[in-house]
Amino acid sequence: MRKFVKQKVIFILLMACMTPSVSFATDVDFEYKLKALYITRLADFIIWPDTANRKTFKICIDATDKVAAQLKALDIKRILNRKLELVDKPGSLVIKQCDFLYLSAGKVAPLLENTAVFTLSSHPGFAEQGGMIEFYLDQTKVRMKVNLKAVNKAGIKLSSKLERLLKVAVPLEEDD
Repeated sequence: MRKFVKQKVIFILLMACMTPSVSFATDVDFEYKLKALYITRLADFIIWPDTANRKTFKICIDATDKVAAQLKALDIKRILNRKLELVDKPGSLVIKQCDFLYLSAGKVAPLLENTAVFTLSSHPGFAEQGGMIEFYLDQTKVRMKVNLKAVNKAGIKLSSKLERLLKVAVPLEEDD
């Protein structure tokens, strides 16, 4: 009997030591961490038409957004061998200089049509309304939808590796 109790105690102690103290499943900000990480990795699979002379990689995002907080926490210094710059609430002149524009809510401004600014959002229907990448939750997984028409109009090319991971959204004007 004593041997059985001793084995049970050892088993419980081993399980306690092997279980991480912080579980991703209980981390409420995990969704935003993942979106921030996706944003920083997406650049490796995108080719912009006019970025050869740029010295910085600009991600324009509202600093109060939870994704912005996670981007700052990642503390990444460079993307595509360019210095990373997070731009809070860019004006209309600066917005055209952004590589990524993350919109917390709303639609893509007509000002951005046919510009090489890659637009992203987690707002439902964003891709169908003219945005390029929309993050969405599929059960507990963060997935992405793409509006290929918007990407092509901007003169941006996506890697075939990235395209295989994306769900293609049908723009609203084509939805009959």
